[in-house]
Amino acid sequence: MSKVHPNSPKNYTIIGQGLAGSLLAYMLIQEGQKVQIYDSPDIPSSSKIAAGIYNPVTGKRLVKTWLADKLFPFLEEFYPKLETDLKAKFFHPVPIFHPFPDTATQKFFKSDHVADDFSDFATAEFENIYRKGIVNSTLGGIAISHTGWVDLKVMLAAFREYFLERGVLVEKAPPAPRGGAFPFDLESKVPPLGAEGASVLIYCQGFESTKNPYFNYLPFNPVKGEILDINIPKFDIQEIINQGVFVIPLGGNQYRLGATYTWDELDNIPTETGKSSLTEKYQKLMKPSMEILSHQAGVRPATKDRRPFIGMHPEFENIGIFNGLGSKGVSLAPYFAKQFVDFLVYQKELHSEVNINRFASLYLGVK
Repeated sequence: MSKVHPNSPKNYTIIGQGLAGSLLAYMLIQEGQKVQIYDSPDIPSSSKIAAGIYNPVTGKRLVKTWLADKLFPFLEEFYPKLETDLKAKFFHPVPIFHPFPDTATQKFFKSDHVADDFSDFATAEFENIYRKGIVNSTLGGIAISHTGWVDLKVMLAAFREYFLERGVLVEKAPPAPRGGAFPFDLESKVPPLGAEGASVLIYCQGFESTKNPYFNYLPFNPVKGEILDINIPKFDIQEIINQGVFVIPLGGNQYRLGATYTWDELDNIPTETGKSSLTEKYQKLMKPSMEILSHQAGVRPATKDRRPFIGMHPEFENIGIFNGLGSKGVSLAPYFAKQFVDFLVYQKELHSEVNINRFASLYLGVK
């Protein structure tokens, strides 16, 4: 049940119904705000093909990810409640096993240099006793907890129905002002804050925001990713294997294999190079043979400092952005959607490392 806010609710227009836009709209509705979402079905969304893994241990050195102690307790409480509200099953807690890539990494985890709080999320195993017929490694690895994946395709479809039932979603591109190509002209279309029924416009367009004239000064670093859905006959494992590539159990004998990272040819077209790369890495990691069922590609809205872009435009105070979630969107989006809503509705502070105010000098430099 949504709250009734003591102050007059504002009208929020959200552009994009991917992961960021859906969670932001949902939380604003929960706070009693008025929301309209524009989402064009003709524009590709990386959210709809993303693997949706959440994992508190990351990088070649297998360290706790940024803000893990805040992000993961929040998402583990949030997604199950969201499933109930949307009447859909998309949250899949599954452990991750990360084989040691080499003896140097194994030796490091046998030493006293591992952070004391690492055990909050993971434990080291120094033999592959349970995975001898699965993983091409005898070195052991890291068994990571508080992990799993979110089926974003199912979740976003459920959100679509949720928003349509409430008359919130408009399935087309937003109107362009004065015959222009880009939606909305802030100076003529959106009343200033403080006016009765004031409007706030939030762009949640993913990769498309690199072409947004209001936010193209932000240092995006978009990266293309490709994934394969595969079949592994007579193979059943109830955990994600992740080293070089990930293998996610989808049920039955079907798995998701990913992902590639390329910074050129930023489009949604699967490539033979991507398929070959994933196949070769799979064969290096895994023992069972597999067959490819499907092949997809998308462009992640990553950023150069690996932190999201959240906040209001430095000149237009009623236009904002929620973007730059990159490959960790499932982990980042719930916590920071809530923080952004608290900022918008209750004027609470945004985390300094995500607030786009950190790039104000870049905006002034291009004006």
